[in-house]
Amino acid sequence: MKRYSVTDLQDNLVTYGRTFREPKEDILFFNWSSSTVEFTFSGTNLNVSFRADCGFEFEGLPGDLNAPKRATWPWVGVFLDDMPTPIRKFQISSPDETWLIFQSAEPETHRIRLTKLTENNKTFLGITGFTAEGHFLPTAVPSRKRIEFVGDSITCGYGNLVKDDTSRHFYSCDEDAWVAYGPIAARKLNMEFSLVSISGITAVKHPGWMIPFSMDELYSYTDKVCMDRLGMESEKWDFRNHKNDYVVVNLGTNDCFGIAFSQRSDELQRFPGEYAAFLRQIREANGPDTRIICALGTMNYFLYTDILEAVRQYREETGDRNVYTLRMKPILPFDGLGADGHPYVATHRKMAEELASMIRSLEQEANA
Repeated sequence: MKRYSVTDLQDNLVTYGRTFREPKEDILFFNWSSSTVEFTFSGTNLNVSFRADCGFEFEGLPGDLNAPKRATWPWVGVFLDDMPTPIRKFQISSPDETWLIFQSAEPETHRIRLTKLTENNKTFLGITGFTAEGHFLPTAVPSRKRIEFVGDSITCGYGNLVKDDTSRHFYSCDEDAWVAYGPIAARKLNMEFSLVSISGITAVKHPGWMIPFSMDELYSYTDKVCMDRLGMESEKWDFRNHKNDYVVVNLGTNDCFGIAFSQRSDELQRFPGEYAAFLRQIREANGPDTRIICALGTMNYFLYTDILEAVRQYREETGDRNVYTLRMKPILPFDGLGADGHPYVATHRKMAEELASMIRSLEQEANA
């Protein structure tokens, strides 16, 4: 068995999503939901060593620091070649673990994808090395359009594997971003995808809200949450070399609660202007050709008219016509509810088709 470091294989590892290298211990972190490390392996035995860290869930009211808490650790899916579902899923529940990823009696060659199924902030995950009987080959990267999903717990797939147990709170075993609406829609469209999403997050800052950061504070960075945690200097994300053809923003569900808990009395009046400012940030990062879809759904729609107003203001001020809105259809009772009233996977499939249908129409208009 030969050991390979991340640096040894840097020319053979293909990443999808916002990943980064921690240089001191040579760790490749892939923290965002559905972030993936892909490689081609030829041999009989492959083990991957991981570095993980957990988040904590409080079993009590938000803000009650005396409430019991439990750790939430990351889950990984292992995909072989073009299989649409993982050949195995497992939880990493301690800081350093090594897992057998592939084994065969005779040498075989496969493209292997390691995909993080759980979200950033609640779970952290990196690769520290490989041990193998075999060798690594270059991986061909197909040229495809790219779509980025920016959102909250709905985009993460919070509780989407649980059905009709609304008393159940967050457990990482219940969350699978691979079968959340964004990745499903992207696969329908044959597009590369990435997610930038965290449960409870708001589009813009609301003083007094329980999440210490908002998406407009994180969006420009590769992974400010984890890099701050590691004591690293936060790096700006390289949008130029990771061009998005579409950015889907599904935020606002938590902003209505952020407004209700805010320490300011004018939060509701400020929201459209702050949301429009976030749109300007997304446009500046992505360039003029990226289509931005401002979606909302499927848990509440309290701020949808305010988002419409924000988009109207933004388009009027900038003349930008590559910005669209989408009010996703609400959860239907017979489709079931996931944990804490979140959409169950059946609703995610419907959301994916609704979004994919809209993007197909935009593609047809562009090609007409």
